[in-house]
Amino acid sequence: MKKNSIIFAILGFIVLTSCKNESTSKQSADEKKPTEKWDEGLVLMANSCFVCHNPDTECGERVAPPMFKVREHYLDDETSKEEFIDEIVSFVQDPSEEMSYMPGAVNNFGLMPKMNFNKEDLQKIALYLYDNDVSSDEWYEKWENYQTAQKSNDTKKSVNYIEEGRKVANQTKGVLGKNLLSAIQKNGVENAIDFCSTKAIFLTDSMSKVLNTKVKRVSDKPRNVNNKASVEESTYINAFKIAKKNGGELSPKMQEKNGKVLAYYPIETNKMCLQCHGKTNKELNAKTLEKIKMIYPNDLAVGYGENEIRGLFVVEMQK
Repeated sequence: MKKNSIIFAILGFIVLTSCKNESTSKQSADEKKPTEKWDEGLVLMANSCFVCHNPDTECGERVAPPMFKVREHYLDDETSKEEFIDEIVSFVQDPSEEMSYMPGAVNNFGLMPKMNFNKEDLQKIALYLYDNDVSSDEWYEKWENYQTAQKSNDTKKSVNYIEEGRKVANQTKGVLGKNLLSAIQKNGVENAIDFCSTKAIFLTDSMSKVLNTKVKRVSDKPRNVNNKASVEESTYINAFKIAKKNGGELSPKMQEKNGKVLAYYPIETNKMCLQCHGKTNKELNAKTLEKIKMIYPNDLAVGYGENEIRGLFVVEMQK
């Protein structure tokens, strides 16, 4: 009898140990279960493009055409993958009306500002756009799942301050550009100077509140004295000018200061900018110059050419 009790005890121990091992094994497998792997092109597009080209934004609130419209205009039955990627990347790197396939969008939203993107990232975004119908119900379901996953991961992931700041700078740039274009279309270039003097800083400050951060534009050749770059900010502007002159990459800069993160993004001129910031009697006509001098008697923000560094977006984020 005693012998049988010992046997049952041993069997019971084996069963319990087996169950425990199975449970531990299952728990370990769950812990090692990989999180859903999102296409890199989707992640890059969400972080870089959807600030302005957001698929969820209502028509009246858009600052740029949605990406499915971009895809429609650049892709047809005769367009190869290589051609599509090259045309998208070339335009984004150096936007111009001549290179745009979307004159209606340029008329409605203005020419896309020159942004600071990595060429390899742009190629991945263009490839993703080529391979995926971003107007389909199937894609929208994937997009909604991605947003849900991102929200649940927000408390777990480390912050990429350069990318977070880039989104803030780009969204602010989009809002300013849309409102400036509207002022030009309604009142002409010379009368749009009134918009800059009364609305630009107000809109920038408003975006700071909406985006829960602090963003400002500064220049070493300011029009409004409130946009004058500090000595430290001027150092970054000069560094971007040198990089531009030498054909280097205009990578954003970042520093930590007093428990906050400051990120710096170059502002480059394009054709639209030169209507108010170009050379006298060339891009800048006499009426516009007269209006500038009347509102800003100490103006320094003229004499620029295309693709020159005019200043910075400075984004201040809590660490």
